[in-house]
Amino acid sequence: MSTDTKSESPNERRSRTHKEIINLIEDRNNVLSQYYNLAKHSDDTNTDRSETLDLLEEFCQELVDYMAVGHFEIYRRIEEGNERRDEITELAKIIMPRINGTTQIAIAFNDIYDNTQKISDDTIAQLPRYLAKLGEELATRIELEDQFINTLLSETEKPKLTAVCA
Repeated sequence: MSTDTKSESPNERRSRTHKEIINLIEDRNNVLSQYYNLAKHSDDTNTDRSETLDLLEEFCQELVDYMAVGHFEIYRRIEEGNERRDEITELAKIIMPRINGTTQIAIAFNDIYDNTQKISDDTIAQLPRYLAKLGEELATRIELEDQFINTLLSETEKPKLTAVCA
């Protein structure tokens, strides 16, 4: 992001933050929806390998995009020292290491499953186990993100936080 946050007015910063949070929630909902479809598909023993690979490819791309939105749009401001509210910086010290941990799990999943042309049958067979671990990490991340978002926004600015329920 090329915008210099120090030269923005408080209203501009709030507006930008609100848009970033909306993007994060939309990306998160897309990931959750695709996660559910992939998990349901991978539990079916009569699945078509090519369909699984297509779902995996799409899911991995959405997963990486979702991780990037958080880190490069929302959390970067804190990492660069541009957040002015003490409450936010104190919360970030507590939760950012755990959010970063969930990112590492997601990246590891992506590293295993992103190159669908080279995935072995054994790796496909392990997909339900890897998805279960990733699902736990995504749930943790969502909980932490919601804490962060709710602290980041004032009561009057909070968007409706809703995860996709399939």
